[in-house]
Amino acid sequence: MNIVVCVKPVPDISIISLDTDMGHIDGDDLVYIINPCDMVAVEKAVLMKEKDGVSQVTLVSMAPPSTKRLLRRCLAIGVDEAILLWDNSFDNSDSYTTATILAKAIGSLQYDLVLCGQKAIDTEAGQVGGIIADMLGIPLVSRVVKVEASPSSKEVVAESKLEKGNREQIGVILPALLTVEVELDELRYASLPSLMASLKEDIKEYDLRALGLSYEEVGSKGSKTRVVSLSLPKPRPKKLFTPDSSLPAAERMRLVMSGGVTEKRKDLFEGSPKELSSKLVEFLKQTNILGESKTIKGTQEVEKA
Repeated sequence: MNIVVCVKPVPDISIISLDTDMGHIDGDDLVYIINPCDMVAVEKAVLMKEKDGVSQVTLVSMAPPSTKRLLRRCLAIGVDEAILLWDNSFDNSDSYTTATILAKAIGSLQYDLVLCGQKAIDTEAGQVGGIIADMLGIPLVSRVVKVEASPSSKEVVAESKLEKGNREQIGVILPALLTVEVELDELRYASLPSLMASLKEDIKEYDLRALGLSYEEVGSKGSKTRVVSLSLPKPRPKKLFTPDSSLPAAERMRLVMSGGVTEKRKDLFEGSPKELSSKLVEFLKQTNILGESKTIKGTQEVEKA
């Protein structure tokens, strides 16, 4: 089985900053990682290869050459070949033009199964996989959380996530494309020797001309959408407190005005030493900290004192 995995280098969203005045992400200190869902797709492809011993895994990525080091990490965990697609004209490509470029490259390869991440963490669009499947004319199964493959029968059984935690099993004849969720598989760590060996691996590169595309099909010219503005997410509003309707109106009003906050009980004893001793023993008796007999004996001793 020939498995092709599409991966996208994305900014690490945990450390990015947004320039709200200019409406763009501050790119001075961006750190790139492989999109988490895509890395899960890579892991699944390598596991399938290790299981049958004959599958070949090819990585395809549309990204600048500066991200080669990220592709080498995939080579280090078992990917057989990596292909980098880049031309300056690819810059500012939206989901449609990105899918166009990837589909053009995949169409020139021998493939049975194409794996993509369900969505990228930088755009959250989740459109590229579906568009690639449409352009290649192959079946699509999205939101996949489990895959069972049978290379001999050229069929896979995918478990897709539905709403409210439901699952759906779908059998699909290859070639096909699956978009996978991040919980499909746990990622492995590449060993140091494997990482060192990946530095010597050749990564093939294809530009606009090599793919047979025109300037009108890629970048901002071929894009169907454009980013109008960027903004920070609005903070989630706090859940409104609703008092119990069975309470009296005055009590409900008091609870609404206090925001539902209940004052903690405070047990404060005041008085002379003799009075405080009696109150303390009575408190211990009420809270059942002391047994009945011990409580009576303690009271008598206090009174004698």
